[in-house]
Amino acid sequence: MGKIEAIAPGDKRVIQTLLSALKPLSNLRRSIPLPYALTFLTVALDEGKPVGVYAKEMDFNRWVMSRYLQCIGDRGRNGEAGLGLVTIKRIQGYPTRTEVFLTNKGRAVAAQVFQNLRRPTEIRE
Repeated sequence: MGKIEAIAPGDKRVIQTLLSALKPLSNLRRSIPLPYALTFLTVALDEGKPVGVYAKEMDFNRWVMSRYLQCIGDRGRNGEAGLGLVTIKRIQGYPTRTEVFLTNKGRAVAAQVFQNLRRPTEIRE
């Protein structure tokens, strides 16, 4: 086996920026699974789409995507409250069609994530 190269300082900066950006998601009332974080960020990137569209974009089953959105929305598992980051609204006149939007709390968390992405980070050894 050959010598393993150390991670370059520039790459370390990128990793630290990513960790810093994700920190607001770990500061919620409890840690959230990575698929929930990815789902939240996907909605933040382009909100207002139907659940099925997000499922296709992330290559998830629609049922799985619905469950993730409920958990980061108002309804968690086992009857507990969700995280309150998104809301799922039915389109008026179309009882089976929905759109997903960030809540005020979701917008605040997204703003923290984006702010941390823009902030330069120092390399910690």
